[in-house]
Amino acid sequence: MANLFKSTSTKRLARRVPVLLVAVTSLTVVLTVCSGSVSSASSEQVTIIRDSAGIPHITADNFQALGYGEAWAFSQDNFCLLAQDFVTVNGEASKYFGPNALNILYPAGVSNTNLDSDLFWKSVAKSSLFKTAVKELHQPPPLGPLPQMLSLYKGFVSGYNAYLASGQLNDPTCKGKPWVRPIKLNDLFLRAYQLLMEASSEQFITYEFDATPPAASTSATASTAGISAPGAASLREAFGVGRTRDDAKISSNAIAIGSQDTAAGDGMLQANPHFPWEGPDRLWVAQLTVPGQYDVEGGVVAGIPLVLFGFNQHLAWTHTASTDFHFTFHQLTLVPGHPTSYLVDGKPQRMTKSTVVVDTGNNQKVRHTFYMTQWGPVIVATAAGLDWTTTTAYAMDASLKNDLFRAGNEYFSMGGQATSVQDLFSIQSEYLAIPYFNTVAADDTGQVYYGDVENTPNVPLSLIQSCTPSGLPQVIYNLTGIVTLDGSRSACAWETDPGTPVPGIFDAANMPHTIRTDYVDNSNDSYWLANPSAPFPAYSPIIGHIDTIQDLRTRLGNQMIAERIAGTDGLGPPKFTLGSLQAMWESNQSILAQLVLPSLVSACEATPSATASDGTVVDLTAACQALAGYNGTGNLDAAGGWLLSEWAAFAPSETTTGPNGFWADAFNPADPLTTPSQLNTANPQILTALADAVENLQQNGIPLDASYEQVQHVTRNGTTIPIPGCSTCYGAIAAYDGTQAIYSGFSYGQVDYGNSLVMFTELTPQGPVSRGILTYSEATNPQSPWYDNMTQLYSEGQWVSLAYTPAQLTSQPGLTTTVLTIK
Repeated sequence: MANLFKSTSTKRLARRVPVLLVAVTSLTVVLTVCSGSVSSASSEQVTIIRDSAGIPHITADNFQALGYGEAWAFSQDNFCLLAQDFVTVNGEASKYFGPNALNILYPAGVSNTNLDSDLFWKSVAKSSLFKTAVKELHQPPPLGPLPQMLSLYKGFVSGYNAYLASGQLNDPTCKGKPWVRPIKLNDLFLRAYQLLMEASSEQFITYEFDATPPAASTSATASTAGISAPGAASLREAFGVGRTRDDAKISSNAIAIGSQDTAAGDGMLQANPHFPWEGPDRLWVAQLTVPGQYDVEGGVVAGIPLVLFGFNQHLAWTHTASTDFHFTFHQLTLVPGHPTSYLVDGKPQRMTKSTVVVDTGNNQKVRHTFYMTQWGPVIVATAAGLDWTTTTAYAMDASLKNDLFRAGNEYFSMGGQATSVQDLFSIQSEYLAIPYFNTVAADDTGQVYYGDVENTPNVPLSLIQSCTPSGLPQVIYNLTGIVTLDGSRSACAWETDPGTPVPGIFDAANMPHTIRTDYVDNSNDSYWLANPSAPFPAYSPIIGHIDTIQDLRTRLGNQMIAERIAGTDGLGPPKFTLGSLQAMWESNQSILAQLVLPSLVSACEATPSATASDGTVVDLTAACQALAGYNGTGNLDAAGGWLLSEWAAFAPSETTTGPNGFWADAFNPADPLTTPSQLNTANPQILTALADAVENLQQNGIPLDASYEQVQHVTRNGTTIPIPGCSTCYGAIAAYDGTQAIYSGFSYGQVDYGNSLVMFTELTPQGPVSRGILTYSEATNPQSPWYDNMTQLYSEGQWVSLAYTPAQLTSQPGLTTTVLTIK
């Protein structure tokens, strides 16, 4: 790929000129705006410089003004995206969009009706959790917000409301719609909870809604009948564990290279979060600066006024989705004849009820009652056998406790105060509020860091062993790893380590972390092989496991790193430069194709027909030829690649071995990066999956030898943009193929998640040097000049320079400057 930017024409710049002009030059727009929240004796100014790619570099003298400017710039790009999410978190989606429409949680890979979603969010707003957060607003850190964080929140609210009042909103998605309104601080707090709960409570919205007590006279008991090996898939799907056709959970790749393995002896970071391409968790790139206090560039999530993935002068960090569970279930022993009372240490406890009301439009209202216990809300997951009977019920306890402001404080401190990976680890150890991420980082001294140091329930193996009830809870744990504790014993509560900011979570000493000078890597597997030369020992199973089959991206990442360090990959002399780190990622390899393609083609040629899952006998001759011609990459011109991606989606999971598994050979924990490696062609499901894939392509009019360019796409203002990458590639891209229920409104081949913000950063003595791309571009507003520019660049294999220093910024052509004067 060339390292290019596109100049912005004068005509294109003219589209950005706002309505409220006080003074205009060829490159600078000065606006005077009124705010009742940003208070000062005189006016304040915020400067927003848009660079060649449309990335805003926002500078203010204080954090309230910075939040104001950030909200203004974000609103130019994505006002409607955030406005619609405020409707969701306020429980008003049914009123405006209909109670039966789907409310999709793209990161969680689940969907609920608007009505279920509204009832859930109404219950959150009434919950002790949210009421506690409001009280904590006035407490000192770590539980209460740092003054800078509170100022950012207040400024963001003011800036959002000022933009709405300015008359500049031109996005037809929401312009003039009745659901668009000014916001308050509580709206931002609910949005923050939405992000924090994606790996816990939001996975089970429908299960909370389904929890209604049985009549006292009903006789029913839970059973483990049928919940054995054949039921494993159903259990995993019920709890969102393991790969399913709808598995669009946040994933990622991350590599940090230290002084031992870089040519210049400094630190480098590859950040490659696989965030959704739709919904409020799309990333947005910005540089946020209060001189001398905070100067950070990177990925921002809508409504969270901080950089969550990025770099400052000395440090770069990113995240990958961790293997930690952030919740447990608790099995309740009910009081005979009283299904809404349960026993703890032999003493009856009454459930509390929370009744909420949702306006579904047309003067129709729906009431629903949620049931709460000391362990959390009662849930019903019938598909997994977790029913509410007269003897037993189940509650879910999530690790979201007192961490609304702790999480903001932690991210603020990471970006604004950490100048080394040691600082980063110390800050994470203090706040322990990262919601569901591993952290991978590098600094300018050449040290690198991996840490699964987050907000994780303190459930050690000893507690699991002593407190998991026999029967169904044990089966669920064995098949999914989800822990169910005995809710009838107070001794089975989460444990507490000394010194943690809140009870019930692990401290950093009991979570995996390392600081090194060679490299660390993670692609959503557990902590075990963050660096394969020094495998971690076992921690609590609720954090993750060792000695298990590794994801193919984990294997490929380490394979590419080893080849680059040795200089055997054809990318130049040994060790890493910024250019070779980037070129390594650009190779767009699929290790699945490397391992199985020859065997699959041979099996296909030996048996040129197979029976699909629907019983149809399918001719595989053309499929064999298409696969034989595939080059094993996610490049746009990789003919036959889409067929392999579809085959992999229909095939057994790549984590299975044995007669009914994907692999024929066994996994060897002593050789975890190269085993297993032999496709199980004796398993008839291998060719059944190919027959299913062939049917899928034929039914959708797709040639069997179609390239990714012919299928994978997004559409921007009527223009189809082909998207490189593949679901089996290191740089993962996944697209709708007609089978994933939550994406049923998509066109065939439309990209739904995968590579989002890709950054390569070197931390030199002169400051950070970074290149990257935001694959889906900065704006969701189709009227914005930044609606598709980086998507086009990504399609064409080009990058942008992520300017950080003033010199880097002013060297770019086509800058536009907006100065907001806040009265």
